[in-house]
Amino acid sequence: MTSHRGRPTARDTQDQYARQARNYADSSLHRRGESLDAVRRLAAATAGDTVLDLGTGTGFTAFAMAADAARVIAADLTPEMLAQARRLAGEMELDNSPEWTMAASEHLPFRDSSLSLITCRYASHHFHDLLGSLCELARVLAPAGRVVICDVVAPEARGMVELMNDLEQIRDPTHVWDHPLSQWRKELLPAAGLEVRDVVPGKNPQLFSEWVHRAGTPRPAVERLVEMFAAASEEARRAFEVRRQGDEIFFSWPNATILATGR
Repeated sequence: MTSHRGRPTARDTQDQYARQARNYADSSLHRRGESLDAVRRLAAATAGDTVLDLGTGTGFTAFAMAADAARVIAADLTPEMLAQARRLAGEMELDNSPEWTMAASEHLPFRDSSLSLITCRYASHHFHDLLGSLCELARVLAPAGRVVICDVVAPEARGMVELMNDLEQIRDPTHVWDHPLSQWRKELLPAAGLEVRDVVPGKNPQLFSEWVHRAGTPRPAVERLVEMFAAASEEARRAFEVRRQGDEIFFSWPNATILATGR
C-alpha cells in the first residue's frame, strides 16, 4: 500500500520540523508514555551496547536508552530538532548524555555490523524510502544485535489504511505512510533481512487540538480535518476510538513496538 500523494522530499521534512521543533520538545506524547516504556523493555539495553536512536527528534527515546547503555548516538535529519534535544539534555543534567549526529535514515554514517542496538520511535512513517532505511539498519546492525521500532500502525482494513493516511497527510504533508502491522511482519522487515521476535501492541491517544498544534497545521486544513472526523463512518469511529466532548475531538491511533534481529 502506498500513498496517492506526491512523496515529500528530505528538504520538505527538514523545513517542517525546523518550524515545529519546539512543539515536539514540549510534547507529552513523545516525552513519556507506554510506548517509551515498551521500547525500553524490548531494547533491554546494557552497559555493553552501542545504541543508535534513529529519528531521535527531540531526544526522549535517546535519553531513556542513555539511562541503560554506556554509549548512545542520537541521529536526526533536522538540525533544529537536534538543537532542542541538546537543550533538553542540558536542562535534565543527564549523567550520560547522548552523542548527536545529523543523518538520513537511508544513508547511515556507520560501518557495517557496528551497532548492537538500534531504536526508532515515531519516526519511520516519515522515512522517504522505508525499505531502504530498514536495509540500512540491517547493514549497520551487529550479528547478535537488536532493532526496536515503535510507530503508529494502520488497521488491516484497506479503507481504514487509506483514511488514516489521508488524515495524517492533511495534518502534515511530510507524512509518508502508516503501514498495517501485518505488512511490517510479513513484508517490510523480512525484505530487509530482519526477523520479528516480539511485538507489543499499544494505543496512541490523541487530543485533536494538540495533534494539529504540534504539526503547525494551517487553519483551512484543520477545518477540513474537523469535517472528516465529523463525517467518519461507524467503522472508523470504532477503529480510531473517535469521540467528541464539547468542542474537542478525542481519538486514538493503534501503535506497535516491534523487536527484530538479523537473520
